[in-house]
Formats: sequence, structure tokens, C-alpha cells
Amino acid sequence: MPEAARLLRGADVLADPLVRELLGRRLVAVLATIGPDGVPHVTPLWFAEDGDAIVMATGSGSRKVENLRRDPRATLVLHDSKAGFQVCGVSIEGRVEVRAAAAAAELVERVHARYVDSDAAEVVEFLASDDLALRLVPERGWTWDQRGTPAAQAGGGLPLD
Repeated sequence: MPEAARLLRGADVLADPLVRELLGRRLVAVLATIGPDGVPHVTPLWFAEDGDAIVMATGSGSRKVENLRRDPRATLVLHDSKAGFQVCGVSIEGRVEVRAAAAAAELVERVHARYVDSDAAEVVEFLASDDLALRLVPERGWTWDQRGTPAAQAGGGLPLD
């Protein structure tokens, strides 16, 4: 039987073993913000930890920043899903603080350092557009993990692209 989704609150979100596992992996997170018309705006982002928060790097002209300045509520999904029932993840809700200038620089660098290992001019120029840090403090989260279930062990899932 699959593990039921678990509800976590506050500091328990980042302390959860599955969440710790996912935060420690170099995955691409998916951030959902709320557009002016109430429709979710969903984008993939790199991330890193920052104490009691998860930080992401982005550019000041992005739609997600405009959305967050109007309404700081957001949801971040981290998952490591494979074919069939080899799926696990967490959906984290919270409020995002947008940090700029000096308050953002170290956080943006922390995010980039997790994903980029290059001094190439083209890479440095591309990353320079990330001039803001988004700092999400979890309020609650839901986890799921079906990797240990009989269905996952049986296999049979078609490969993902």
C-alpha cells in the first residue's frame, strides 16, 4: 500500500527525512506563484537551503517576482520521480521574501554554486541576470513516497523521457 501523504507544519517541513533527502539532491524545483488574475504561474528553478528557508535565484524582471511582490504566497514542489511507482516528493507552501542587491548576492551565489561548475564567460554572463533571491519559509508541506511499495518493487512502469 502506498504511503499516505503526510502533512507537515512549520519547522517540521525542513526537518522531515524525505524532505532532507530531496533538499540534498541536485534537482529542479517547481515554483507556483499567483498571477494577477488568480491563475497559477508555474516555473522551474534551481534552489539551495538557507537555515529555515529554501532560496532560489531569479531575475528582477520575471513574472514570478511581480506576482510575489503583490502576493507573497507560493508553493514549491520538489520531487524525484522515476518510471512506474518510483515516485516521491514534497509540496511546500509558504510565503516568499524577495531579496535584492547585497541581501541577495550571497544567496544567489549559493544557488548557482550547487548547479554550475564553470568559469566560461557565456555562463557567467547568463547567470548575471539572476539579481534577486527568493526566500521561501515553509508553513506547511505534504510528502509522498511510493518507492518502497509492492507496486514499485514489481516494476512494470514504462520509461520516462
